[in-house]
Amino acid sequence: MGELARTLVVCGLISGTQPITLMGLLLVMTGNEPKRNGWAFLAGAFLVESTVLIGASLLVGGTVDSSSSTGRSLIIVKIVFGIALVLVGLRLRRPPRKPSPDVPPSLEKLRDLSPRKAFVAGLVLADYQGPFLASMALASASLSFSGRMGGLAFYTVFATGIPLCILLIATRSIETHRKLTDKTSWVLKNRRKIASWVLIVAGIALVGDGIIAWLVVNA
Repeated sequence: MGELARTLVVCGLISGTQPITLMGLLLVMTGNEPKRNGWAFLAGAFLVESTVLIGASLLVGGTVDSSSSTGRSLIIVKIVFGIALVLVGLRLRRPPRKPSPDVPPSLEKLRDLSPRKAFVAGLVLADYQGPFLASMALASASLSFSGRMGGLAFYTVFATGIPLCILLIATRSIETHRKLTDKTSWVLKNRRKIASWVLIVAGIALVGDGIIAWLVVNA
C-alpha cells in the first residue's frame, strides 16, 4: 500500500492544484452566492473525479501485474506524462505572443451562475489527469474492494480537500469574500506563471514517483 499511497498523493495533488479548476472555483465564488455556488462547483468536480476512479477501480483494479510488460508500460506512461507536464509548464513561462485579457472569455461567464450551472461548470472544469493516473496505479495494485475504496478516499483528501479549504476560508465572512475578489484578480492576471509552477512541480513529482516505481519493479 506504501507505493500506491505515494502515487495517490501525487495524483491527488495534481487534481487539487489543477489551475483551471481552481480558477473556475475562484471565479464562481466572486458572484452573489459564493458559498452555495462554490459547493455546487466542488460537487460537480468531485463527482467527475470520483466516478472516473471508482469506475476504473471496479473494472481494472488489481488486473495488472506491476512486474509484467503491461505494468512496466503503465510506469513508462506515468513518467512520460510527467515529462510532458514539465515541458508544458516551461512553455507557459514564455510571454504570450498576443496580449491576453485579464479574465479568459471562456471563464468570464462563471461569475454569476445559478447553483445548477455552477455544478455543471464543476463537471466541465474538473481535473481528469489525476483520476486517470490514479486509475493506472489501482490497476496494478493487489487490493480488496475495501482497499481500493480506501485508496479513493486517500486521493480525495488531496483532490477535493485543497479546493474545499479554499472555499471554507474564502466564504467565512464578508471581509474574506472581499479579499477573495481582490486575490482572484491577481491570480487571473498571473495565471500563466502560476500554472507554469504548478505543472512543473507536479510533473517532477510524477516523474520521481515513476522512477521509484520502476526501480522497485526491476530490483
